[in-house]
Amino acid sequence: MSDKSYFLPFYDVYKDNIEKRRLIINKLNLNIEEYKTTRTKVFMYTLWSSVLFIFFIEVLINLLFVIYIPSYINIVSRLIFFLSVCDFIIIVIIVTKGIYGYYKVNYSVLQKNANFFFYLTIWSFLKLLLYVILTILLFVLIQNEKTNHPLYYYGSRKVYYNYFMEIVITVNIVKAVLTLFTGQKIQYICSCIKTSIILKNKMLKNFKKQSFLFDDYTYGTFTTNII
Repeated sequence: MSDKSYFLPFYDVYKDNIEKRRLIINKLNLNIEEYKTTRTKVFMYTLWSSVLFIFFIEVLINLLFVIYIPSYINIVSRLIFFLSVCDFIIIVIIVTKGIYGYYKVNYSVLQKNANFFFYLTIWSFLKLLLYVILTILLFVLIQNEKTNHPLYYYGSRKVYYNYFMEIVITVNIVKAVLTLFTGQKIQYICSCIKTSIILKNKMLKNFKKQSFLFDDYTYGTFTTNII
């Protein structure tokens, strides 16, 4: 048809659809690519720093008991100190891997990192249960000094043991909650990355071949080869 004005309404519809599609894509990017924002980055780095801090505080508290109460060191104190040191080494490795995966936007690394945080949460709850059981058992055995001597020997200063176990149990509750929250946040970021990858791949497939109107208002088909 020689009268190209016939295609003008179609061209306007095409431009309108393009604008609407661009708005939709922008809204999707606002949600699924939230992990790239400065606010999210600051939050994640602060969260990882908080996790490292609470694990370090536990090691420091246990170390202070070992140093300043040497005459009252027992099997329980040494066990708790050893476990706290192991936990700190493990969390340093996990946090380092998480920061690397987040910086590189590596889905597989972040997914494994989230799983490790969930495993660490379970381990923290198991330790918490162990400490509570030990506390109850040692209070039961406190009357029998002969039986209790090698395992628990605070003598008349049993108040140290009470404070010590209260602090240890409280710190482990915080650790369990914090590791669980961190794992959930990393899992959310993994979901955003996966959704973004799927959406972009689908958009590329859809844009390989599309029909539209040229600038001179003639209708045609444009095909692209995307590698």
